Amino acid sequence: MQFLSVQEFSKSPQVALSSLATSDKVVLTNNGKPSALMIYADETNLEDILTDLKRLRAKRDLQDLQMQSIENGKNNMTMDEINAEIRLARQECVK
Repeated sequence: MQFLSVQEFSKSPQVALSSLATSDKVVLTNNGKPSALMIYADETNLEDILTDLKRLRAKRDLQDLQMQSIENGKNNMTMDEINAEIRLARQECVK
């Protein structure tokens, strides 16, 4: 994996593209901090990569929700409490 500043990328995007051919990944940095990730893709693997990224995002979103439930003390709810929450949410949607 290679790192490239946004400034370097804007001056010469071809450097990033050629780096992708050898390392598969290029991290773009802004003020020394990661800000974007470039991944090698072509017509044979683009759909698979996009599907994998969607799955990864969904997994991370689920982990975030699980952490929020722990922080909010909702991780030990009973099924009755969960069903009550669902009923309330559905009632609010109907209004």
